[in-house]
Amino acid sequence: METIHGAPDPREASAQLDAIAQAERQVRDRPWPLWLYPSNAVLLGGLALVGLLESSMLVAIVTVVIAVGFVALNYVAGQRIGTPFAIPSSRGFRTLVAVSAACVIASLAARIGGWDAAIIGCAVAAVVSYVAASVLHYRATRR
Repeated sequence: METIHGAPDPREASAQLDAIAQAERQVRDRPWPLWLYPSNAVLLGGLALVGLLESSMLVAIVTVVIAVGFVALNYVAGQRIGTPFAIPSSRGFRTLVAVSAACVIASLAARIGGWDAAIIGCAVAAVVSYVAASVLHYRATRR
């Protein structure tokens, strides 16, 4: 298949790629509404504390309700700022959110062992990790 245009100048192509990368960073690093940070922290903490419930059926229902609420809340907030599926580019933010998610998973695993103190500790660690991630994201996007 032939192209109509000749090969682009390497400097021009590099400048275009840099412009595309800059536009992507601007989309990914849009400021979030201030209310979203504590809302996410509370939902993550609640999700981590689900393991303290007695009934397995209740644990499953509450986990699904909180998880769906978490996803819906973030989707709606993303829609309002124009970036419903964008993940911030900050490595620190992404790392701390991954730590927070790991703490939530660990709290659910601690339920199997019946370690209530571990569940509470994991919930606290998940919230603290997410709060630290929120501070990083807030500072990075509010320059």
